[in-house]
Amino acid sequence: MLSKAKIKYIRSLHRKKSRQRYNKFIAEGSKIAKEILNHPEMEVEMLVATRPWLDSLPSINENILCIEASQQELKDISTLSTPNEVLMVASPLDSNIPVTDISQQVSLFLDGIQDPGNLGTILRIADWFGIEYVFMGHGTVDAYNPKVVQSSMGAFLRIKAVPITGDELFQAFPNTRIMGADMQGKSIYDLSSDERKGIIVIGNEGNGISDIMREKIEHWITIPSRGGAESLNAGVACGIICAEMLRC
Repeated sequence: MLSKAKIKYIRSLHRKKSRQRYNKFIAEGSKIAKEILNHPEMEVEMLVATRPWLDSLPSINENILCIEASQQELKDISTLSTPNEVLMVASPLDSNIPVTDISQQVSLFLDGIQDPGNLGTILRIADWFGIEYVFMGHGTVDAYNPKVVQSSMGAFLRIKAVPITGDELFQAFPNTRIMGADMQGKSIYDLSSDERKGIIVIGNEGNGISDIMREKIEHWITIPSRGGAESLNAGVACGIICAEMLRC
């Protein structure tokens, strides 16, 4: 039975403050739920689902609390306008600053990406191109925000989303090329093979890269425009840059 206390607890995880307090997040939907259950490092606390969905599972860890719920009960705890058949509560994966040399690969640093949909898209892009690290700078939306989890389509399970400040980034990777994506810079189509490796900084949707980061960045790259559009969506720009930087 889904008690009032559990409803209150799950609803609290809609908010970042509570996710940080309990070190838990929620995920909704059959595909994401099954990916989480099959992930060797994920710790699932609770699974709330309809009886048909629970019956569809071949087996489940006995340490996971399974609660049968009606569609109305799922609607009461869901972040979606149309709830799925299953909602789960799980612990985030550990995401530590890498101690290995990442200078010869491509990584992303997100400087104030505030839209959950954009972040989910960027995580999917990183997952598609095999990018291991996405560094989450100041002002960037929580990687375990329910909308990010939903829009990332499971990518958050395969990407290491590491919270880190701009200062920490430069201190941790002094020998890594850090490139700011901006309207002004060297065309991504003119970069040498060595210039295509490093950390790419993607700025805020409205204001671009922050002044604090601008003071530190020495290398600037751009997607040359052939039309009259003022700018590109952060997720679209990230996809174009990653496709070019990682092309064979």
